[in-house]
Amino acid sequence: MAELVLGDYDAAEADVEIKLAKTSNKDAKNKMKVEARRRIDDLLEQKRLRKMLDMDEDDMLDHNWID
Repeated sequence: MAELVLGDYDAAEADVEIKLAKTSNKDAKNKMKVEARRRIDDLLEQKRLRKMLDMDEDDMLDHNWID
């Protein structure tokens, strides 16, 4: 670390190996699909919870909770 403070960057660069992550268009597309599915699942869960909050007690007792 002392080399970096003093400005001797050549010594620090010799020890560092940089690896770049290779991402293909297919990987990026799959990642976007997974994220979209997660957002959809979150929205459906919010909708379900809102429906539960809007139900009165009689509806809650009559509802079949096992899907």
